[in-house]
Formats: sequence, structure tokens, C-alpha cells
Amino acid sequence: MSAPDGEPVLRIGARDVARYAAGQDMAPTLSPRPYLHPVTTLDGVELTEILPEDHTHHYGVSNAVVEVNGTMFWGGKSYVHPTGYEMLDNHGRQVPVRTESGDHRIAEQLEWVDGAGAHVLTEQREILADLLPEHEAWALRWHSQLIADGGTDLALGSPATRGRVGAGYGGLFWRLSGENVLTTATVADGPDVDPLGNDTSPWLLLVQERSTGPVSLLLAQPRNSMLPWFVRTSGYVGAGPAVAWDAERSIAAGERLDLHLWAVLADRALTTAEATALYERLEQLA
Repeated sequence: MSAPDGEPVLRIGARDVARYAAGQDMAPTLSPRPYLHPVTTLDGVELTEILPEDHTHHYGVSNAVVEVNGTMFWGGKSYVHPTGYEMLDNHGRQVPVRTESGDHRIAEQLEWVDGAGAHVLTEQREILADLLPEHEAWALRWHSQLIADGGTDLALGSPATRGRVGAGYGGLFWRLSGENVLTTATVADGPDVDPLGNDTSPWLLLVQERSTGPVSLLLAQPRNSMLPWFVRTSGYVGAGPAVAWDAERSIAAGERLDLHLWAVLADRALTTAEATALYERLEQLA
């Protein structure tokens, strides 16, 4: 993996496993924001993609809250009830203010601004990478604090809060690569993942059958701050904790909201027993 000069790269030993891009060259209608891509397994299999034809605003792993006080940070069209999706002039962007990085850690302060450049909120972000040698895998942990420091309360929304049932997406989101690849999804309570995405579970296991062999992406979140999972395995593959699943989420002026997404990437098909053990390992790292 090669990275343009100055872009942070997470490494496990001698392996580059994730590149972090500032995203400021994204088209304004995509809600420019920093993102991770490519993110790979230890064997180099890419598990992210950007600019997919089906949803060009999906960018690897990113913090893509759909709406904050009317400003779009997900990118693309907005849901307008009851007519459907429309391209509105409401896109904001996340602007890096200060970035520190090393082989295993990226820490960044960002300013979220609306289309006119006015301050919406401040985010403090930390991304960590750890080798899990006993599992022949590696772990990625993303933690974002959204701080309502603009003097007003914040309301975070989604298409579901605008009237589209089952479309509560938005927040820390992982867009997987693998077009036309069989992907199975399992949660801690069993294999029957709700197609509408309102499972609340400490972990979500996605296994893909690639031409080079099976790969697994275990997504997880801390027990004390679990959100419903938004997950898609048909049409496209992507998942993440939904910050505004069926109702707006508020951040009072001066307060903050913590968002977490943990992941384990493995070059094999993980079993549910392994997923449970890996989740316990992630809790030890936290």
C-alpha cells in the first residue's frame, strides 16, 4: 500500500494495513470528510472501497452522520418525505484542525462546518491499530467524541427520523468491498440478522467468500454504549452503529456524544465462538 506524502498510515509490523485520507478533495455534494481506505487484512485483502457506483458518497470507514441541525454530513441526496430522495444544497464538511499519527494511532481534532462554513460542532477522534497474534488477526478501534461547543443544542437525524422506515443509517460506517461476493451476517444472538437493521448486539460478524478464500470482518461496540446496527448485505455491503435509528439524538449545548466502532480483520471465516472470544479480547484492549 502506498500513501501520498503526509497521509497517515497504520501499520502492523512491516505491513501497511490502513491509509487515512483527509478527504478535502471530495466533491462538495459528497460531504467531504476524512476516511480510512484501503483497509486490509494482514494478507493484504482490501475490505473497504470508495466512490462505488451504487452510492458514490460511501467512503471506506468514516464518521458519516446523516444530518446535524439540518446539515448533511453523510453525502449525496437527502430523504424528503413522502416523495423520496432529492439533492439538496445542505452539505457540510469535516475539516481537520490538528492531526497526530504514528504506526498504531491516529488522533485528530476536526471542525464540522455547514455549507456556508459556519461552525456546527467539534470532534475529537482517535483510531488505534493492534495486532492480535493469538488470533492471526488485527484490530481497529475508532472513537469519536462529538462536542456541542457552538452554543446551541444539536439534533442528529437520519432518513428514518424523516419518515423512511428502516433507513436509520448514519454514524461510524464501514463500506465493504466485494461486489457480487457472497456475504453472510451474524450477530451475537444468532444468525438471523434483522434486514431492517435494528439488531442491538455487542458484535456483528460479516464473512465474505472471496476468490482467494474467505475473509471476515467482525464489527463491535462497547456494551455500555451500544446502538442498533445498520447492516446491508444485498445491493451493497456496509454496516455500522446507527446513531439516530428511529428518533433524533440530541446533544445539549456544552455536552458531548461518544461514538465507537471496533473491528477485527481476519483472513479466514471466523466462527461465532471465535467472534465471542475476539469481542472479549477487544474489551481487554479498551
